[in-house]
Amino acid sequence: MIQLCLKESCTGCGACMQSCNHGAITMRYDSEGFLLPIIDKAKCVDCGLCQKHCPELNPIERLDYEKQKYYALIYDQDRKISSSGGAFSVFAKWIISQGGIVYGATINEKFEVRHIGVESTGELNKLRGSKYVQSIIGDTYKDIRNHLRSNRKVLFVGTGCQVGGLYSFLNGKRYEGLLYTLDLVCHGTPSYGAFKSYLSKLEKNISPNGEVGAIRDFRFRKLDSWSIVSSVKFTKSDWRMLNLSENAFMDAFFKGITFRECCFNCQYCNTKRIGTFTIADFWDIGRHGLPFKRNVSSGVSLVIDNTGLMPSIIDELRGMVYIEERPKEEAICEQVNLKNPMKRLAVRDSAVLDMIDPNFSLKEYAKKYQLPYKATMKWRIQKIVKDVIYAFGLYSVYKTIIYKFGK
Repeated sequence: MIQLCLKESCTGCGACMQSCNHGAITMRYDSEGFLLPIIDKAKCVDCGLCQKHCPELNPIERLDYEKQKYYALIYDQDRKISSSGGAFSVFAKWIISQGGIVYGATINEKFEVRHIGVESTGELNKLRGSKYVQSIIGDTYKDIRNHLRSNRKVLFVGTGCQVGGLYSFLNGKRYEGLLYTLDLVCHGTPSYGAFKSYLSKLEKNISPNGEVGAIRDFRFRKLDSWSIVSSVKFTKSDWRMLNLSENAFMDAFFKGITFRECCFNCQYCNTKRIGTFTIADFWDIGRHGLPFKRNVSSGVSLVIDNTGLMPSIIDELRGMVYIEERPKEEAICEQVNLKNPMKRLAVRDSAVLDMIDPNFSLKEYAKKYQLPYKATMKWRIQKIVKDVIYAFGLYSVYKTIIYKFGK
């Protein structure tokens, strides 16, 4: 009988499901809102393809890291509509200019985070911005394989486990010159179930008249800065930044208490990356020995070239962006998840279920898990200062001062 990897190891990448030629595997939500593969024994023929293509049972062979280089990248054109320095947009436009297709995560009208493919620069906005929820891969790997077999270039952007799932589905073949992958430096992935419940609690607590379904849009981060404060837009209101317990989902994320179980043992949380390139925020660039003279106020992207490809394309990219090589030590200094996975805290199990529980309020949640929930004098002063900075367009000046004189 076929045995897939243990629930504690499963990343939910869906490579097993897409490898099954008999439709015997479906992805279903468990009690914590995470997708897991379920085998229909009546349809299973014990061929073993699902096991063969599982990147947890059969990890993909890693790369030659002697060629690995670290870069800072700034794409000024898109910095105001991206949550970092715009690295994704650069690579995406580069692929599309060659007639390729780009696969990345978007949020649909149900607030599901799903992977989709886009073929024009006008559609890239669907994929921009950070999404702190595990995306649904669906049949993306199958679609990519079809494009590659027809010699069409593809860019796939996802977490390390999703990129690993793609290569595993492709039998480890990298399709050099056709397939390009961007793996994200990932803290961990909360579930869609937890996020959906969180939105319902927001509607109940702060939407006009407590209307169900009143949320029309949601942003995990402020796009014109490195802020990690979320914003929500209701049917009859402008964007509203979330404060204290209203921002409990993101606060829980950065505390690492709502992640998928496998995230605490992630094989990709190190510098031995899986993708063609790795992208992330370049935290505190210029603060660790080597000055950085560019404006950092709207974010800078860290790009790790894992395959030695950058020298052959850097002249093309420089036509769009500013890019310079930086020391590895600086690049990984502030990147915890280029060193180790997040530590599993004892409260993890209850933290996921309490977020899902419709009767557990956000204020109760924030208080129980020691997240910000009370408007202290210090918090009020900080909020007033930040509101003034943003209202008068002084964020760039503020960020420059912070970088020059320290945190």
